[in-house]
Amino acid sequence: MEPRNQEPIVLQRALDAAKRAADLTATILPWPTEQHTPFADALLEFQLDGRRERFLAEIKTIDRRIAVAQVKEQLQALIDDQFSGYRPLLITAFATTNLAEECRNLGLAFIDTAGNLFLRTDNYIADVRGKARPDHMVKVAYRANKPAGLKVTFALLCKPELANTTYREIAKFAGVALGVVGPVLDDLVQRDYLRKRKGGNTLTRRRELVNEWVTYYPATLRPTLHPQRYQADRDLITQVDLAPFGAYWGGEYGAEQLTRYLKAEYFTIYIQDAPPAALMTKARMRLATDGNTEILQAFWYPELVQPVRNTAPPMLIYADLMATTDSRNLETAKELYAQFLEPAIHQP
Repeated sequence: MEPRNQEPIVLQRALDAAKRAADLTATILPWPTEQHTPFADALLEFQLDGRRERFLAEIKTIDRRIAVAQVKEQLQALIDDQFSGYRPLLITAFATTNLAEECRNLGLAFIDTAGNLFLRTDNYIADVRGKARPDHMVKVAYRANKPAGLKVTFALLCKPELANTTYREIAKFAGVALGVVGPVLDDLVQRDYLRKRKGGNTLTRRRELVNEWVTYYPATLRPTLHPQRYQADRDLITQVDLAPFGAYWGGEYGAEQLTRYLKAEYFTIYIQDAPPAALMTKARMRLATDGNTEILQAFWYPELVQPVRNTAPPMLIYADLMATTDSRNLETAKELYAQFLEPAIHQP
């Protein structure tokens, strides 16, 4: 049976563990009255050496170092926009050694349900390491964050009006089996990302849902897209017209095409079918494990985003950039978000 909302359980267990491990006391704060649709999971106030320090917390089960940068970027953007004076905090079921080290390197505070933690302010630091993985660990895992579920969520975010169509139509645009759609929508309803009303279904809390999708895409869906890496001649590959091949630019070059904010060093191509020989020949592509070009299977219906471009949907390009943790790409991701994702989030 799919778990329902596990975040409150993870939150409470992590706070209890922090109390045991470092005698840290935290209060869960109410959301401001004007913030009806919070974009993070909790507001916390810790008593740290006699000082009150407030944190904006995201509760996620992540096991990849690259996801740390995504969480920090997302929380910091919210802090800059609405929660001045707060600090970003990751709450997770268990922070592996590598994950915890990445949090320290990036200055992202975290606590887990085992008692591992890292909290640093201008006047205080708490750093607890080496706590073993709990025997009965609560995982925050949902149907919408599995590979097929991510495809459905992606389709809904790119084309919100799909929420008021049939399951068959959603399955077509998401590229999934019909039986996948119902359980994913139920999950989104349970977590208040989708509201069903007599006047029509509404996709809600889109900003938070985008952030969730971007976090889970690289480790959950992307590896299922049969990625292959090649070395290509830059001058030649940038001259290739992808349209005849049913292919789309993602990653750095997709962002360069959309924003003119970046000169791509690496190339990502999403294609409906196996890469044809003509494409390989035109760009002088050869298999190379450390090559500058990656080709993946396109997983969405071509007309999901209108008008159809030779670039992948902006949200996918944004996810590609965020997964790299490269500072150039993160800056471009912000520009892409502002130009394409932010307006889409506020569409009715």
